[in-house]
Amino acid sequence: MRIRTKLLCFLLVVVITPLCALGLYAWRQTETLGQELAEKTAEALEANAAGELVQTADMFGEHCAATLDLLETSLALTADAAMHLLDVQSPTPPPPLMPMDSDFDAGTVTDAVLTPIGGSDVNASYDHMVFHLAPGLTKQAALPEMRAMSGLTPFYRTLFAHHKSLMQFGYVGLASGLHCAYPGHGGYPVDYDPRRRPWYQNAAAKPGVTWDVMTDAATRQVVASMALALRTDSGRVLGVAGLDIPMARLFLQSDLSRTWSDKMRSMLVSLDTQGMAGKPELVIVACRDYAQKSRDWTAPVELERIDSPDTAVLSEVAHELAAGRSGVRRLIYRGEDTFLAFAPIANKRLAVVLAAPRDEVVAAAEQAEARVITAVSGLAGQIGWFLIGAVLLTAALAVTASKTVTRPVRELAEAARKLASGDFSARVARCGRDELGEMAQSFNDMAPQLLERMKLKNDMALAMEVQQHLLPGRPPAMEGMDIAALSLYCDETGGDYFDFLEFCQDDATHADIVIGDVTGHGVSAALFMATGRALLRGRAVGQPGPGALLTEVNALLCQDTHLTGRFITLFFLRLDRSSKEMVWCRAGHDPGLLYDPAGDDFEQLQGTGIPLGAVPDWTYAEMRRPWIKPGQVLVLYTDGIHEARSPGDAMYGKERMETVVRREAAGPASAIVNALVADLKDFKAGLPLEDDVTLVVIKATS
Repeated sequence: MRIRTKLLCFLLVVVITPLCALGLYAWRQTETLGQELAEKTAEALEANAAGELVQTADMFGEHCAATLDLLETSLALTADAAMHLLDVQSPTPPPPLMPMDSDFDAGTVTDAVLTPIGGSDVNASYDHMVFHLAPGLTKQAALPEMRAMSGLTPFYRTLFAHHKSLMQFGYVGLASGLHCAYPGHGGYPVDYDPRRRPWYQNAAAKPGVTWDVMTDAATRQVVASMALALRTDSGRVLGVAGLDIPMARLFLQSDLSRTWSDKMRSMLVSLDTQGMAGKPELVIVACRDYAQKSRDWTAPVELERIDSPDTAVLSEVAHELAAGRSGVRRLIYRGEDTFLAFAPIANKRLAVVLAAPRDEVVAAAEQAEARVITAVSGLAGQIGWFLIGAVLLTAALAVTASKTVTRPVRELAEAARKLASGDFSARVARCGRDELGEMAQSFNDMAPQLLERMKLKNDMALAMEVQQHLLPGRPPAMEGMDIAALSLYCDETGGDYFDFLEFCQDDATHADIVIGDVTGHGVSAALFMATGRALLRGRAVGQPGPGALLTEVNALLCQDTHLTGRFITLFFLRLDRSSKEMVWCRAGHDPGLLYDPAGDDFEQLQGTGIPLGAVPDWTYAEMRRPWIKPGQVLVLYTDGIHEARSPGDAMYGKERMETVVRREAAGPASAIVNALVADLKDFKAGLPLEDDVTLVVIKATS
């Protein structure tokens, strides 16, 4: 690709990238702002809704508590009045009219105003009660009780005059099978027997007021039936008094939640039911949905339970209600994310539960978010048109500007090709004092420096090759000894050194092993090491003892190291098979490490002595010990291994060396060396060596 095209692309990128970034940033920030605004609004609405829902549930609970107290009081008064009428057996003359349900069905009750019962085709009279005879009961047999129960008519008229909005029917079913109800109406099935109805049976079996949800036999409406048994002092049941409260009428009149949304669901739940697991269940005993449940008056109404996949939250709601506390929780109800507000009804073992879909609560926030997203989309379109204009303008400017840059760059590229081919005389003419001119000058300065660096690199490669040849090519071949050695340099050249001096002797019963470490590393250390090696090999021809040899070499080395601060630490070991002993001399070097597998212990080959090249008149002393036994391992090393640092700045240490030697002692000397190097690499975890590392391992085999 031509440089003009590249420059054009570069300028386009330079201009377009910030514009795109700015546009994207603006779009993202606006979108984020809209999302944050919607989220904050939703959170505020949720918090407000939660508080208002709890307040609504509390108000609904208080209202229901007052309503239920009123209904229970009315029911208790009804039961007392009925018991009184049955006990007194008043001798007063019977009323002129005691209509039967069949009279209402036949239309023979002409002196009463009939009022339609909402939601049904039944008409009722608030002027009269109505009597129904269970199958098998004759009017003649029931006449005394009918005369007595007709005395409830004034009571019912007064009760319904004040509370007609809460009650649909008041009634009393007697043990004989007589059933009387107010207001008077027809529509009873022929086989209707109050004693077989759930409200009668539950009240007769349980003390106090009972609550049942059932289908009314006359209107076929689902109603909440409250019933109370008429009991003598001996506990005999004379009958049951009851009140019917239609579901639709109850929630239409008292459901404060209708002010929220048509999707709001309000329920009255019982707290006495427990599930199979023994945990409380929230059974719905009243809700608007029940009004549409059943048209079969003999079929029981199946009560719903509040279910949710969020079982833990639902259990928490039941626990809070059982403790008499109101609140609100968020859960999945009927497949929707829902706020469930709840409040207990005092002293009733009942509670009010309101279910409000979250979408309805936060609808305003979602509308605000949609408006923000629409505005962001419009802004993005404006940014796009602006970007197109900027691209066209930049392209025109780039074509013009590239002509002034192309020529010097082409010349520089040509010179670079010559330099790459080996022509270090390649130069370019400097044009101007701008960056291109500085680039040309830098190129002209680079060529001779590159030539110099190439020469230096070649010299370093030669130095490394020379130093590698200074190290012995193979270990000495001594009977009963397995010897291996290795040097690792942290630079191309280093200051570590090991040597086997037996090649300068004709005596196969001796082997001189030397390991040394020059201060520093690199070229200067390598040169100093080569000097020490030459002196050591030159003075070892006469086979002097290690102490005498190091004393003489030290005196000569000090002549070159005076005031330089350089020195060599050295460990000189002589293996003397003829006398079955080891002789060594330490010149400031780390002691040798001798491991005995039989006793699993380590011994250090100590000794006195200072580094070579430090003090010219120092006399080095020799140390001796018996010949090493088969299986024992002697390790000579430089400080580059045990002072190595990990990425966490931990030191490798001699204890870790001992662990590796103990583990690998059964293998050959080369395996021990390789194991130490591998463990060091694992310890360094990819980091380069800080110092040169040299190892010499001697293992006795016989």
